[in-house]
Amino acid sequence: MTVLTILIHLCAAFICVACLAYCFRVTLVEAAPVFLCALVCVLYLLAMLRHLSWIDWIALAVAAVFAVWIAGRPREARSAFARDCAKNMTRASFITAVLLLAAVAVLTSAKVVTWWDDINFWATDLKSLYFLDGFAGKYGNAAPEFGDYPPGAQLIKWWFLHSFAGAFSEGCAFVGYYVMNLSFLFPLLRRMKERNAAVMFLMAAALWLFPSIAEVYGYSGFCADLTMACIYGGFLLAVTDTETPSALFYYGRLALYLAVLVLVKSVGFVWAFFGLLFLLLYRLCDKREAEGRTEGAPADIRRRLPGLFVAAAPLVSGGSWLVFCFLMRRVTRTTTTAVKYMTTDEYGISGYAGEFARAFAEAFLRLPLHKERGVAIDLTPLGLYLGICLIVALFWKLRILSDRTGRLVLWFSVISGALFYGVIFVAHVTIFATETQYLEASGMISSIERYGAPFTLGTLILLAGLWAERGERVVAAGRLPVFFKKNGVWLALILFVALTAGYRTGYDGLIGYRDRTEENLAERASMIGEDETAFLDAVRVLDAGKSARVCYIRRGDAPRWVNNSYTAYEAAPVSVVFKSVNLDGVPTDWIAEEIRASHAAYLYVEETDADAGAVFDALMREGRFSCGVLYAVTDDGGIKLTPVS
Repeated sequence: MTVLTILIHLCAAFICVACLAYCFRVTLVEAAPVFLCALVCVLYLLAMLRHLSWIDWIALAVAAVFAVWIAGRPREARSAFARDCAKNMTRASFITAVLLLAAVAVLTSAKVVTWWDDINFWATDLKSLYFLDGFAGKYGNAAPEFGDYPPGAQLIKWWFLHSFAGAFSEGCAFVGYYVMNLSFLFPLLRRMKERNAAVMFLMAAALWLFPSIAEVYGYSGFCADLTMACIYGGFLLAVTDTETPSALFYYGRLALYLAVLVLVKSVGFVWAFFGLLFLLLYRLCDKREAEGRTEGAPADIRRRLPGLFVAAAPLVSGGSWLVFCFLMRRVTRTTTTAVKYMTTDEYGISGYAGEFARAFAEAFLRLPLHKERGVAIDLTPLGLYLGICLIVALFWKLRILSDRTGRLVLWFSVISGALFYGVIFVAHVTIFATETQYLEASGMISSIERYGAPFTLGTLILLAGLWAERGERVVAAGRLPVFFKKNGVWLALILFVALTAGYRTGYDGLIGYRDRTEENLAERASMIGEDETAFLDAVRVLDAGKSARVCYIRRGDAPRWVNNSYTAYEAAPVSVVFKSVNLDGVPTDWIAEEIRASHAAYLYVEETDADAGAVFDALMREGRFSCGVLYAVTDDGGIKLTPVS
C-alpha cells in the first residue's frame, strides 16, 4: 500500500461527493451517504466478477475524468464549482462530520474482533472477501452455515481495508463499519449554520451516542441490524425531503438506499417494504395537501415511474444476491429452518412458547434497553415505543407536522412498531426455538433491542431529522436569548440524547475497549488448541487467493462447536466443514458419502486413537492413510484421496 494509492482513493471519493453536492444543489453531508450507497453497488458488481481490486482503476479513472472535465469548463464555471466546494467545506455541518469521522477513525482503529456473531460470520466472511478479491466460488464461502447473508456492509469494510490499510486489519474494518453507519446520520446536520465550537463538538458526540439510546451491539461488533437501522432511518427522512431541488436526486437517493438496505441483511426486505409503504403514503399526503383537496386524480404512468424505479431497486439488488446464492450453493441454517417451517410440518411451535412469551413480556415491559444504569432515563422497549408515539403527537401539536402527515407518521409508527415486535416474538417461538438463552428476560431483552433497532433507531432518526429541519420556527417563537434562538434546535437534540443515551456503551465503543484488548486476544488464542493449530498449519499450503473447502473430521469424543467457529475464522478464506465422527467401526462407504455431501475439495482428519486406516485406506489413491495430513479429494465415481505436499 502506497501513499499514492491512499490519496487516489481519497481524492476520488471527495470528487464524487463534491460533484453530487454541486450538481444537485445539496450539502456534502447529504451527498456522502448517497456516494457510499453507489460505492456499495459498484463493489457488489466487482465482487461478482471476483475483481474487487479493479476499484483502483475506477478511482484513477474518476480522478482523470474529473481533471479533464474541469479543465474543459469555462473559467466562470470552474470558479463557480470552486466557490461551491469552498462554501460546502466551510459549513458547520461538514466540519462537524469530518471531525467526528477523524476522531472515530483514530480512536477505534485498534479494535479487535470479539463479538460471537463476528467470529461466526461477519469477520470470517470479510476475511474471505479480502483475500479472494471477491465472492467465493461454488461451495467455497468461508462460513458455510451462513452462506446467504448479504454482503453490503462487508463491501465498505473491504474498501477501507484495501484502500487505507493494505493488509487485513480488524481495526480498519471497524473504521469502515462506523463510517458507513454515521454517514446516514450526517444529513441531520445539514441545517446547521452557526460555527460554534461547543455546539459542534456536542453535536458530534450526540451523533456517536445516538444509536446507544436503543442499540448496544454495534459499539462492539459488526452488527448488521444497526446498519439497517441507520439506512432505514435515512430513507424515511429522505422521503420527507420533498423540497430537494432535483427529482432525480430525490428518487435516486431513495432507490440507492433501498438497494443497499436489502444487501445488508436478508430481513432488509421487510424494512424495504415498510419504507416503500411510507413513501407511497407520504407522497400521497403531500400531493393532496399541495392540491388543497382530499381526492387526488390518478397519476399517469410517467408520474408513477420514479416510484416504480425506487421499488425495483431492492428487487434487483436483493434478487440478484439470492440468484447468486442459489448458483453458488450458499445457504444459511436459519433460512433452511424458516423454509421448513413454511413448507413442511417437520417443525411446530416451540414447546417452550409459554416461557418465551413470559420472557418477552417481562423484557418488553420492565427491562431497560441499556446494559448499564443510565444517567437520567432508562427506557424499556415499551417506554421507547410509547415515547416515539408521544414525540410524533408533540410534533403534530407544534405544527412541525401537518394534520395529514402527522396522522400518517403517528399511525405508521404505531403499526410498524407493533408488527415488528410481533415478528420478533414469532421468530423466537419458531426459527429461534432452540435458542434457550431467550427463555430468560435478560437474554430476551438483548434480542428485542438488537432486532428491533431498525424500528426504534430508524424512527428516531426520522424524528430527529424532522426536528432539525422544521424545529427552528418553534424555537424562534419562544422568548429566548439570541444564542439559544440560533442554536436551540441543536441544543434540544443534544439534550434528548444526553438524557437517553448509554454513556458507558458509547465510551467503551470509542475508548474503553482498549482496556480489554489483550484479554480478548488471549481469550481468542485459548480457543485454538493443539488439534486446531495442527489443522491451521496443514491448510496454509493452500493458495489464499483461491476459494477452497476442507472437510475437517474431528474426534467424536466431545462437541467443540465454539472452537470450530474460532478455527474457521483463523482458516479463512479457506472454507471449513466440521464433522465430529467416532471412527471406530465406521464403514468406508458411509464416510465416503459424508465427504461427498460436504462438497469439499480437501480432507483433514485430526489425530485419533481409533484405527483411521481401517476407514480411509480404501479411499487412498496410493499408500496408507495418516491423520494430521491434508488430502486432495477427487470424485470420479468414487472418492479418492491424494496427499497435498
